[in-house]
Amino acid sequence: MWDSMVVFFSNKAVIAYIAIPFINALVGWGTNYLAFLMIFWPVEFVGYRPLYLGWQGIVPMRIHIMAALACDLITTKLLSIQEVFSQVDPVEVAKELEETIDSLTPKLTHEIMTETAPIMWESLPLFAKNQIYSMIRKDSPNVIKLITDDLKKNITRIFDLKKVVVDTLVRNKAVMNKIIIECAKPEFDFLVRSGLYLGFLCGVVQMCIWFFFKRWWLLPLGGALVGYITNWIALKLVFEPMEPKKVGPFTLHGLFLRRQKEVSEAYAQQVQTGILNPTNILEGILRSPSSDELFRIIQFHISHYIDKSAGLAKPFVQFAIGTKDFIEMKNTVCDRLLEELPKHAHVLEDYTLKTLDIENLIKTKMSALPPADFVGVIRPAFEQDEWMLIAGGAVLGLIVGFMQLFLLQ
Repeated sequence: MWDSMVVFFSNKAVIAYIAIPFINALVGWGTNYLAFLMIFWPVEFVGYRPLYLGWQGIVPMRIHIMAALACDLITTKLLSIQEVFSQVDPVEVAKELEETIDSLTPKLTHEIMTETAPIMWESLPLFAKNQIYSMIRKDSPNVIKLITDDLKKNITRIFDLKKVVVDTLVRNKAVMNKIIIECAKPEFDFLVRSGLYLGFLCGVVQMCIWFFFKRWWLLPLGGALVGYITNWIALKLVFEPMEPKKVGPFTLHGLFLRRQKEVSEAYAQQVQTGILNPTNILEGILRSPSSDELFRIIQFHISHYIDKSAGLAKPFVQFAIGTKDFIEMKNTVCDRLLEELPKHAHVLEDYTLKTLDIENLIKTKMSALPPADFVGVIRPAFEQDEWMLIAGGAVLGLIVGFMQLFLLQ
């Protein structure tokens, strides 16, 4: 009996026959892993674009659509810019900028006065200049508080949340990849592993059918079906059903939807880190197309401050340097401040991160989203081109099926 078994298993055709389930398992795993790679990589197109010979990850390829969908989710369902900036305390902002203002005051004052009123400025004794520096340092916190308070009231006209979200994602496609992967890592792991299990089961069925019906087309067709079915089933299990359904002792629920709380935490962290971080927020305020409104606010408060500080001496100052030069001086102060502020924006980063608390706001609201809205976090990543992923699995399975046929023949 042992000798018969040795002879039986030494037959190459028999070995190839028994290998069918194992090969199908590898096909299932390989096609699903390939599908995962095709969703995200390469970030930039690789190939010959004029003839469309090549590939770019589905998410990077559709980054404008993906960015618009992410923007819609963030701006309509997760964040209100007024709510975010309502946390900002003008007094605290003034405190955060105090050291920066102290260091900038002498430099900016000297440069501006040298440009606009060089004779008068040079004629002032050092103690008089120091008094001016001291006065500016003393009053600047109050000016900053007024500017910050006005900024809060007009934030929707100054800060374009949608533009910041879309521009960040389009400029750096890898950010969108990272958000989706971090949110759905367990689901993608399942997607790849399921190909192994489902491929093996389909292979057992295929092996049994081949035992009774040896048709040349059976293995290639079976391989194509394995590649198709494993990808299709895996994708369905990730997202469906949206609501829990009781089937006998089992509760069916989309794998991604079961983890709404954990996904919300991961999504909130990634959005705050990669999109709405302090640098992007401050850049969005200072370099916005609507920054004219910011300039107007700064100009109003600085001009008012200069007029107030000049007090009774204002007519004499205007006489000494000229009314036109006096107005130009006030505008120059505003221009220089807008030039310098971006260079020192990092001073407010820690305060902004702690105070705006964007991560917690997103996490709380996202955890409460209905299933249809929640699925929108990653479903659009491959929904439109899902057929390509499934078809790719079928084609690879077909090729492997022909290889099996060659081995068995």
